[in-house]
Amino acid sequence: MKIEDIYQEACKTLSQHKIENPSLNSGFILEEVTGIKRLSLPLFFKSELTPSQVELIRNMLNRRVNHEPLQYILGYTEFYGYRLEVTPDVLIPRPETEYLIETIHHRLKKPERILDIGTGSGAIAITLKKLFPTAEVLAVDISLKALEIAKSNALANNADISFAYANIYSEQLGLFDLIVSNPPYVSEEEYSTLPNEVKNFEPKLALVGAEEGLFFYRQIFELSPLMLKTGGSLFLEIGENQAEDIKIIAKSNKYQKVEIIKDLVGKNRIILAQN
Repeated sequence: MKIEDIYQEACKTLSQHKIENPSLNSGFILEEVTGIKRLSLPLFFKSELTPSQVELIRNMLNRRVNHEPLQYILGYTEFYGYRLEVTPDVLIPRPETEYLIETIHHRLKKPERILDIGTGSGAIAITLKKLFPTAEVLAVDISLKALEIAKSNALANNADISFAYANIYSEQLGLFDLIVSNPPYVSEEEYSTLPNEVKNFEPKLALVGAEEGLFFYRQIFELSPLMLKTGGSLFLEIGENQAEDIKIIAKSNKYQKVEIIKDLVGKNRIILAQN
């Protein structure tokens, strides 16, 4: 079978099952199997595929038709220009988190010690280490499988990061001038309304927070004063409707400087607290 034929078959199959951007999905799948860059595929349309390649492409299409995220099918995603391995053990990094990174880079000069709470794939820790190469970066998570993936991603991207199995606080971690986290902030009620691609495949542990999604914010704001240097900064990604509740939590834990930062489409997305 020619590349052109399987590409057209893929686009038609995904379109029939109402998968968004069928041509984009098809291109990524063919690139993964053939090794030909997605944008160059038309130049190779008349090339023949092996039967095993055709079978692999169709297997990947079947997974996508069942709404498995493309990133899990490919085994990787792109985040801030870096390629990261992702599996169902870690949340797929979102563009909103890239904006969190960009905001930190814009606001801070040279943090010396950085703590990433709930690192998952390691996306935040790796990117911050690349942006602040002289900083000491520590990433923690309560999922051993997530830590394995994060370590692998750090190694693949030549990012010298320390990892620890921890929830939020441990005396052994020391003090930091930047603490950052994208904690689980979806409520159980919101979770039930999420797309099947998210509910059926991404780890619920990394998505849902108790107490209407506010549990981890209460934990972080209660414990972070023990870990933050004087003049340090705490940057957290938040749900768009949580800003005022989280601001109250921050101030009740003696953070006087609290700022809500909107994302590129005007939604409340980040809370910055400084001691």
